[in-house]
Amino acid sequence: MSTVRIYQKDQYETVNQSLVTAVIQKDGVDVIACRESVFFPEGGGQPSDTGTVSSAKGVFDITHAYDEDLESDVWHVTDAPAGTFEAGDEVVLTIDWDSRFCNMQRHLGEHMLSGTFDSLFGGVNRGFHMGEDYITIDIDLDGRMLTDEELDLAERTVNEAIWADLPVTVSWFDDYESSLVLPVRKQVPHDGRVSVVTVGDPDDPYDCIACCGTHPARSSETGLLAIYKCDPNKGMNRIFFDCGIKAWQKLTADSHMLYDISKRYSCSPADLGSRLDIETETLSSLKGRIAALSSYVKEAERERILAGLNEPGRTAKSACYTTELLSVDELLKLGFSVISETSDMLLLMLHPESLTCLLFSSGDAKCGDLVKEHAPAFGGKGGGRPDNARAVFGDLKKMKAFAAKLTEC
Repeated sequence: MSTVRIYQKDQYETVNQSLVTAVIQKDGVDVIACRESVFFPEGGGQPSDTGTVSSAKGVFDITHAYDEDLESDVWHVTDAPAGTFEAGDEVVLTIDWDSRFCNMQRHLGEHMLSGTFDSLFGGVNRGFHMGEDYITIDIDLDGRMLTDEELDLAERTVNEAIWADLPVTVSWFDDYESSLVLPVRKQVPHDGRVSVVTVGDPDDPYDCIACCGTHPARSSETGLLAIYKCDPNKGMNRIFFDCGIKAWQKLTADSHMLYDISKRYSCSPADLGSRLDIETETLSSLKGRIAALSSYVKEAERERILAGLNEPGRTAKSACYTTELLSVDELLKLGFSVISETSDMLLLMLHPESLTCLLFSSGDAKCGDLVKEHAPAFGGKGGGRPDNARAVFGDLKKMKAFAAKLTEC
């Protein structure tokens, strides 16, 4: 005899007494089946309930519930060490109601949003995932992407239906064919019993769909639905949204963040967009000026370094230069520019801010070999080719010591 599923008759029941009918062990813990259970097993896109099981042997967490089909046992994965329970034990099963009700809000909201896309635009839900931070559905419109105006219309339409406090009923049928007496939105033939969730008047429903999940008894219990964004996905519209407490939490957090950002820019949230446009223009102008100054500095540094290398009487075949005015990438370009005008020279360029030493060679010195041979002794690491390499250090003093080892600076 399979587990009697209390949630099918009363989705608001949170506790039940029962007897353990079977026990299996997985990964060192007991997994139990019971005669009756308030626990919803994972299915239909909805996560399973979590909660506790208590008995004379103690109180243990139930971390997951699952089944094979609607006619089988519900298995409860506990954190009780293997061998704790045995068939015949009297237990009390208790679900985490906050988690259950959140899932109920989210699942009903998904039904109503999918039904809205169907009724407004002929969109078909091809995929559904209830994640921790948001829900996604994939709406197929034969390759057409939804507009912002259509998304706004769908969101407003669903919320008006939620606030209309429509009744939500669940009808059970012995087989798929029998369920077709109701105007089911999406017909998916399958074997076994079928449960159909109807929102609104069964004769003219807002939505009607086969589903094995748990849902509130009234649409108003869903609270609200918020669409976050819509992205293209394999020719379909992937809608990111949430419902109830989850949506409220995100909208509240986003609102607080909006006001915090507005304060930083000394403007109201309504003026933030125009203020950011001004900041973007200012930043773009600054970037242009910085690029011009960088080009000027690189040319000045290039002339300075080459002047030093070409001093009368200079015989050294190595040199080291340090600058904090340029980024590592800019210093790399500068190094290539300088070394291209030398012969038989080892050039080291130090960037103190990032503790990076760049090596360039126009002669016999092999930069990559030098880094591999000497950098570890100074706590550095890196590598490269014979003509150029780099080493990164954790200490400025050690980087300078490495450079001194290789050059006369």
